[in-house]
Amino acid sequence: MSHNQTPAPARVLGRAIMRGFIGRCSACGRGPVIRGYISPVAACSVCGEDLARYQTADFAPYLVTFFVGLVFTPLTFVLSLDETLADWALYATIAAALATAFVLLPRTKGAAIGLLWALDVPNT
Repeated sequence: MSHNQTPAPARVLGRAIMRGFIGRCSACGRGPVIRGYISPVAACSVCGEDLARYQTADFAPYLVTFFVGLVFTPLTFVLSLDETLADWALYATIAAALATAFVLLPRTKGAAIGLLWALDVPNT
């Protein structure tokens, strides 16, 4: 490294994941990382960081499916065993699981982009 070059800023893993989770650029924390529902932006509109290099593929849906299944499967199982409970309780639990999945999907997509950015693992 020559004397006139500045070192690249540190890529802090936790901060990058949190910024991605709230939908912000992992580098600057100001620009959006997701366009629409789950479409990643090509580059940050504020700092110009190339985010198209970090493709998450199916990681976010797998993570959401794992989390929702982990939380709601035991609850649904217990509710289905109780014959005195009204059917609406089971239906409400299933609706809550779907709502949770839809809310978490763009956030986990952003967090996955933040993870890949922090670890500097570009799409090859």
